[in-house]
Amino acid sequence: MSRRLAQRAGGRDAEIAGVAAGVLADARPQGRVLVASDHVGTVERAVWDGGAEVVAWHRFAYDGGPAKPWPDDGTFDAAVLRLPRSWPAFAMKLHAVAARLPAGAPLWIYGGNDEGITSASKRLEGLVDDVETVAIKRRARVLRAVRSRAAARGNLDDWRESVPLEMPDGTAFDLVSYPGLFAHGRLDAGTACLLQVLPEVPAGGAVLDFGCGAGVIARVVQGRVPDAKLTLLDVDSVALHAARLNVAGAACVLSDGWAALDPRARFDLVLSNPPLHRGKEEDFGALDALVRGAKERLKRKGALVAVAQRTAGVGPLFQKAFGTADLLLETPQFQVWRGRVA
Repeated sequence: MSRRLAQRAGGRDAEIAGVAAGVLADARPQGRVLVASDHVGTVERAVWDGGAEVVAWHRFAYDGGPAKPWPDDGTFDAAVLRLPRSWPAFAMKLHAVAARLPAGAPLWIYGGNDEGITSASKRLEGLVDDVETVAIKRRARVLRAVRSRAAARGNLDDWRESVPLEMPDGTAFDLVSYPGLFAHGRLDAGTACLLQVLPEVPAGGAVLDFGCGAGVIARVVQGRVPDAKLTLLDVDSVALHAARLNVAGAACVLSDGWAALDPRARFDLVLSNPPLHRGKEEDFGALDALVRGAKERLKRKGALVAVAQRTAGVGPLFQKAFGTADLLLETPQFQVWRGRVA
């Protein structure tokens, strides 16, 4: 069992997990229990302390922890599911978990009231029966249900979608995507801003797409410079799985920020539309880490180009990290900044 406590987990996450842990400590599920997305660690610990074998599944590699896009194969005796940040992501994760439970097995689902847990019982798609609320505390709820006999879409490929995207320069391509990915099925406005001022990439240049999502930025670079040496980095294992399919031949790194990237790697260009939220909470940690750590990852005359909302205060971050910074594009909502190594 993973006993890792996520250092970046906000107080609200810990509070919600604590409510669920109290319920699981009393319920004491036995056998093999699948615990999905407990990035705080207290739910895993409560189930473990109750005598069960805990199998943890994390989609996001927060704080360097293990993550993968789909849970282990096999049958579990019970499962616990943390409500994810979007309903499409919830549907996919619910099916993944339900496919590994026999009929009659218990499933607990927990989350905050402001995250939508109060309406989760309406989105269970017939996969469970006998849904009841077993705890309401600290603006959080825990639901308990039992697995029904309804069939579940239990493979990641069952959720794969191909969506057409048109780029600012008029080019278009089909992108592999999955429910819950950032800007699923559309071109994000911030990414579009960055692509409008995408710098020239030297032939054979080394390019890092930091926080790549499904790989839209890297895909555009590959279309312009087919021999570019592309590296894709993201904390979301599902996003990285999609990016690997979208950008053939690229190196893929599952990492929370720079941590898992080879420290010897150097790039001509780092491109990023970094995430500014963790779940529903605003979190500028990834943006700050990106800018502070970029300079030492760049080759001589290399550059970092990133887009962020105007309210993020990117300019001062770039100026502090690089000495000077160039504002490449500004809209009422976004700014694109460039920092260069002399």
